[in-house]
Amino acid sequence: MGEIFAECRRVMKDDGLLTMMFTHKTQAAWETLTRALIENGWIISSSFPVDSEASVSMHQKDQAAAASSIFLACRKRDMTDRQPAAWRGFGGTGVQQQLRQAVRQSLRNHEVLHLNAVDEMVASYGSALKVLSENWPVMDGDELVSPITAMREASTIVAQYQMTKLTDGRLSVEDIAPEAGVAVTLFGIYGTGYLPFDDALSLSKSLNIRLEHKAAGYRDEGRMIGINDEKTGRTRNDDDTEGYFAPLVKKGSKLRLALPEERNERRLQEPQNEWDIMQGVIMAYREGDIPVARAYLQRQASGHEDKVIAVLRVWADGCDNEALTKEARRILFGLNEGK
Repeated sequence: MGEIFAECRRVMKDDGLLTMMFTHKTQAAWETLTRALIENGWIISSSFPVDSEASVSMHQKDQAAAASSIFLACRKRDMTDRQPAAWRGFGGTGVQQQLRQAVRQSLRNHEVLHLNAVDEMVASYGSALKVLSENWPVMDGDELVSPITAMREASTIVAQYQMTKLTDGRLSVEDIAPEAGVAVTLFGIYGTGYLPFDDALSLSKSLNIRLEHKAAGYRDEGRMIGINDEKTGRTRNDDDTEGYFAPLVKKGSKLRLALPEERNERRLQEPQNEWDIMQGVIMAYREGDIPVARAYLQRQASGHEDKVIAVLRVWADGCDNEALTKEARRILFGLNEGK
């Protein structure tokens, strides 16, 4: 790839424009592309998403895939030696602050396009890498700032934006427990479908939250979210109760969020965060309708019921299953009517 971009630079006029379409959504692929561009004399001068696949495409079916392609416009970079730019600066002068502002502006600009959450995340990479390429090389102390670092910074801004949008401004990422925050954000972006493990890892790192494989019965402590294996994580060795203790389930190189009925009953009876309580409310409703759901909510979320209700609204709005959506809306209506 580097050889291709080097040859493109050699044959193109100084005021020429290189454009390309990029459809891959993983940060690793963007890292490869961006390094090949920057190290061979290019600046990413603009990026914009364009619809490239129909919503009923079989390629998209049951996947958390971007429906838009990202078009990149690149111009030649002055290859003369230049002083490295500082990643962190005083008074908002660092490249990190410029990048954050650029991503926030791109999110505002893209609102009119009504992008899905995956496209929004991917489109933000282009905005972040534009700033990085314009200031290259960028140093954080003695360390060269990589494209991955820039994309993780963009992911943080998008995750915060997603949480605000998903909850209509009712919650921020820091308003709920870390495990619940990652679960809500991943659900908002990917729904209940499978997602690449690396995507979840990048997002969790951007939020300073660890992905950890956990045994049944673990405690939700610190900035982490638990993962159970899909085959072996359903049952504890000394407990016949089935179900996943962790919100995330791993199958091969992919993850997904466990459905309420897949969670371990004991975990939902002793919930450790707002995501657990939300799924426990759903299971209580199935057991005894609104009175049982309301009693469970009051017992498990006394004083912060509004946070669980906000998470339940996200679930209702984001489920790609009509039955689950109707169920969640009935619960919300019943709980609100009982106030």
